[in-house]
Amino acid sequence: MARAGVAVAVIGGIVACGFAWREVRVTRTTMMAQQAADARRVGEKLHAERLQHVRLLQVLQGRNGDLRSKLNTSRAEAARLSQETAQLRGDKAALQVELAEHRAAAEAEVLALPRRVSGRGDGVDLWDGDGAPTVVVLQALANPPVQRVEERRHA
Repeated sequence: MARAGVAVAVIGGIVACGFAWREVRVTRTTMMAQQAADARRVGEKLHAERLQHVRLLQVLQGRNGDLRSKLNTSRAEAARLSQETAQLRGDKAALQVELAEHRAAAEAEVLALPRRVSGRGDGVDLWDGDGAPTVVVLQALANPPVQRVEERRHA
């Protein structure tokens, strides 16, 4: 009996080991199938994410191209406006100079030219090769100096 009990125990152990090994194989197969399914799902999600990134990249590239063209247009407009500003500043400076000249002309003292020449016949031509007579000469002609008798006595 003891031998039969040991034999039953050994056979029970072998059968238990067989079932355990089978359970391990089934569990391993199930786990490998789950792992493969998980890998496929992750691959599909990764593929979908990559497609989404590609679409996003295309949208961003399109916007970047639009912004570059707008930037080039804005730079050209800024250059044109800068040139126009410089031109307007030059015009302003020229107008200020012209205005100053007009103000100076308006503020200048205007002297009347003599209509008659005094009776002196000294023979000096006022309109000689040097040009027109100066204002001082013309003023002297218009207002000839008057010598008083009293002034002569003191001299």
